[in-house]
Amino acid sequence: MVIIVVSVLFYVLISLCSQGLESGGIHYVYTRRVALNMQTIHNPFLFEVNLHGANYSGVQCTFCGEKDYYLLALWGVPIYQLFELLNSHPEILKNSITSSSVNEMFSSICKSSSDLLLVEGGEKKTVVFRPQRGCTDEAEIKPEEAIIRSSYPFVAIMILKDHANTENTLIAMATAVHLPDEKLKLSAQIIAQHAKSSSGPVCSVRKIYVSSETSRVDGENIHLCLACCTKAVSTVIMPCGHACVCTTCLEQCKSCPVCRGSAYTYFELQSIRVH
Repeated sequence: MVIIVVSVLFYVLISLCSQGLESGGIHYVYTRRVALNMQTIHNPFLFEVNLHGANYSGVQCTFCGEKDYYLLALWGVPIYQLFELLNSHPEILKNSITSSSVNEMFSSICKSSSDLLLVEGGEKKTVVFRPQRGCTDEAEIKPEEAIIRSSYPFVAIMILKDHANTENTLIAMATAVHLPDEKLKLSAQIIAQHAKSSSGPVCSVRKIYVSSETSRVDGENIHLCLACCTKAVSTVIMPCGHACVCTTCLEQCKSCPVCRGSAYTYFELQSIRVH
């Protein structure tokens, strides 16, 4: 699995050409698209949630990793402290997850947690995580805020047992899941996946969406641009993540051809293989 790290996500250059606001004329707005820097990082983790029936009593998850890793499931996780943890030194991060000392373990500041798991690399497991330590009553675990919240309902943190010799690889990943409650009845869903690379930065794991249909060109199966249908797909539109057009046609697209979302930022696929 490959993830893509992009920067300068929110810098959009907008040039206004008008006859003057005071004259009441027609104003023409030109939006320059911003090409994002791209770096490929290997993701050794897979974590999926069975969203049907996921609640504060239990969350069924399927997960695996290429190497041996620890996994800790938590409830009522303070968001700020989670990002502090992910941005800490890898050894501090690992100790906070695996330590049995109350003063060191991260789970002590969360409302509840499950037992720490040590999973062998290559082994795919499905587990229903239930609150076991700290608060175990649903009413105590659920957030008190109505909408704007300072904690994630459920977070699963995976971290490699040995992160030596892991250049350009993720060493930890935290999956945050929303669980429905009386005050915020949105369906259960993965809110975000935050990952820490071996070089230190924390990034977001984002999916790239590509059409399942391919065309045979010069003996090779490729994904053709949805606009011109002659050139291969070569760009990914952000933030929607649709890989659907070539670089040439992107200049003519005001929005994503698939979802009609904004097409102000993008990155080129370059050597990334599209499956």
